[in-house]
This record gives sequence, structure tokens and C-alpha cells, in this order.
Amino acid sequence: MKVRQEAVGVRLPKELLRQIEQLSKEDQEDRSTIIRKLVILGYSNLRKDKAVTKYRRGEWTLSEAAHQAGLTLWEMERYLVEQGFQSSYSTDDIAREIQLLGRATAR
Repeated sequence: MKVRQEAVGVRLPKELLRQIEQLSKEDQEDRSTIIRKLVILGYSNLRKDKAVTKYRRGEWTLSEAAHQAGLTLWEMERYLVEQGFQSSYSTDDIAREIQLLGRATAR
């Protein structure tokens, strides 16, 4: 299946273009391919950062944040930790939930 592509004109600072040209030489790929990779990577990072922000504000659940970021729940949790997020969920909370589960299954 061929992906339809569309040409887009973008003005970039000369220094950034110089750096892109350097990457192009190092990776032996044309400038357009390098720019396309950078745009895709940047888009992915922006989606993840937006999801982190919305999750931290309580606007999205972890599941919604993961979905919007294009990640699994585990990947989203790992990304949150990498971004310095620390849950307020404690080991005491886990112990209480285990007790509740034990009571519920004993019935």
C-alpha cells in the first residue's frame, strides 16, 4: 500500500538546515528524508507531551492519555516515569486494595 504524500514548503533557520545537511551526509539519506523523519519524531513527542500534561492536570485518565499519545498503558506509564512523574498512589493504597479484593473473592 502506497502512502499518499503531499509537498509542504517550510522556512527553517540556516543553522538548522546546516545541521540537517550534516545528518543527511552521516546517514547517507537525502535532506527530505531527514526532515520527514524529524517531523514524524517531533509529532510523536508532541503527542506524548500533550498527553502527559493533560494526565497531570487530571483532564485525561491514564488510558485516555495512552490512547491519545499512541502508546500502550505500559508505555505511557514508562514515559510518565521518564518525565519525572511520581504517583501519589502508595504501597498502603495497594495493600488496602489487596485486602478489599481478598474480601470480595472470599464471598
